Amino acid sequence: MLNRIPLLGGLLRLYRRAYQWTIQLAEKKSGEQALWGLSFAEASFFPIPPDPLLLVLGAAQPQRALRFALGTTVFSVLGGLLGWIIGAYAMELFGNAIVAFYGLEEAWLDVEVKYAEHGWKVLFVAALTPIPFKVFTIAGGAFAQSLPGFILASFLGRGLRFGLEGMLLRIWGAPILNFIERWFDKLAILFTLLVIGGFVLLGSV
Repeated sequence: MLNRIPLLGGLLRLYRRAYQWTIQLAEKKSGEQALWGLSFAEASFFPIPPDPLLLVLGAAQPQRALRFALGTTVFSVLGGLLGWIIGAYAMELFGNAIVAFYGLEEAWLDVEVKYAEHGWKVLFVAALTPIPFKVFTIAGGAFAQSLPGFILASFLGRGLRFGLEGMLLRIWGAPILNFIERWFDKLAILFTLLVIGGFVLLGSV
């Protein structure tokens, strides 16, 4: 029934294709390395988050779920540092194109004001929620956020998000993946609402 709404149906199909792509990555012997690479890329320029791949790998190997979560956090923070470097030194070359890809050109000045007023809190919210993290890592460099504060906020936000996922996978394992398969469409809609809610929360910071 949800797929009968044209815009929503297209969004759900996009989510489903991205999910199937991550499952294919997880089935390869290099699945863990793919998780590290995806975590790094997503924090600086790539649109697909590492969460689905983390869920699939953790569900298949619950005993390694916390290791996967820690690695995802570390490589995401390292990718965020690349985003900071892009913002600080390569806005004209790369940064503006990434911001435009996410349709945030008009919001860029507002992001600058929020960084000036709240600094690490803005990045922490972006790291914790499904908001495009790479836009805010780039903003951190563009608006001269201090590097120690940037690293700390990134590690806390990403660590809380991926650490919670890792703990759930360690405890429940494969049944979580079955739950996702059964309720995929509703979970995809919830994800979309969380993205919107993240922007609303960011606007109230």
